[in-house]
Amino acid sequence: MPVIPMQWLRLFCSLTLIVTISVVQAGKLMDQANEAYKQGEPAQAIELYREAAMAGENPALCYFNMANAYYQMDSLPQSIVYYKACIGYAPEFFRAYLNLAIAFFSLEELGSAIATARRALSLEPGDEKSTMILAAAYRKAGAYPEAIATFEQLAAIDPANDEPYIALAEMYRELGDMHEATAWLRRYPTEGKNKAYVNILLADLYENLGNEKRALYYLREAWDMDKSNRWVFYRIVELHKKVGNTLIALEQTQRGLETMPTFAELALLGGNLAFELEKYDEAERLYSIARNNGSAGAVVGLENIRLVRMNDQTDTEGEL
Repeated sequence: MPVIPMQWLRLFCSLTLIVTISVVQAGKLMDQANEAYKQGEPAQAIELYREAAMAGENPALCYFNMANAYYQMDSLPQSIVYYKACIGYAPEFFRAYLNLAIAFFSLEELGSAIATARRALSLEPGDEKSTMILAAAYRKAGAYPEAIATFEQLAAIDPANDEPYIALAEMYRELGDMHEATAWLRRYPTEGKNKAYVNILLADLYENLGNEKRALYYLREAWDMDKSNRWVFYRIVELHKKVGNTLIALEQTQRGLETMPTFAELALLGGNLAFELEKYDEAERLYSIARNNGSAGAVVGLENIRLVRMNDQTDTEGEL
C-alpha cells in the first residue's frame, strides 16, 4: 500500500514563509522591499532588504525577510545563510528558528532540522508548527521512537489535526504492530480530510491481520468516498479472488469496466479470472480490451486461449 508523501508539510511550510514578511520598525528601503516581495518580485526585494540592512534599518528583520525571499526562489542554502544572520542579531527570535528548521528539512538536513526545531520549541514550548517539523524530521531520519512520541504530542496538542493519526498508523504498520496501527486510525477525527486514505490503510491492516471481510468493508468505503482512485476498485476485485470468490470477482470486473473501459490492468485481471473459470469467450473479450489499451500480458492470455481452443479441436477430431 502506498505511503502518503510529505506534500502536506511542504505546503504548510510554504504558507508559513509567505505570511511572515515583517514590517515592524520598517524604514523607507524596507518598506520598498516589503512591497516588492508582496508584488511577487523576490529578487528585487532581496536587494532592497540588503540595502536596508546596510543602512541600519533593523538588520535582523531585513535578514529574516531576505531569507524568506530566497526560500520563495527555491534558493534554500541562501535562505539558511540569512536565517542564521537574523538569529545572530536576534537570538531569541522564534520565527527565525521555525523557518530555519523548515529550510533544513526541505534540504533533508535532518540533524540540523531536529536541532533547530528543538531550539524553536525551547522558545515557544508546545508550538504546533515546530512540533510538526520535529516529528516529521524524526520520522524521515528513521528515529521512530522519537517520531512516535512527538506525533503523539501533536495529537494531544490538537486532536482535530488528522495528520498525526495517519503518521502514527503508518509507522506502527512499518514496525509490524498492526493492532496499534489500527487503534490510531480508529481514533481518526470525524472531520478529517483523508478518510478515503484512512479506509485504504485500515483495509491493508485488516488484510494483514487475516480479516479479509473487514478489509473488503473498508475498501468499499474508500471506493464510495473517492471513485477517482481506480486502484481501490482493483484491490476489491483482487481481495474477492484471494478469499475464493472468483465468480464474484469476475462480475465486479465486468461492472467496473462499464465505467472504466480503458483500465487495462483490470481487464487483464478479469481475463485471468474468466480463464480460470474456463469462460474462454469472456476471457477473450476481456483480454482484447486489455490488449487494446496497452497491456502486454493480455497478448499472452489471448495466445493461451488460442492454444486451449486448438487442443479442444484436436481432441474433438480425435474422437471422430
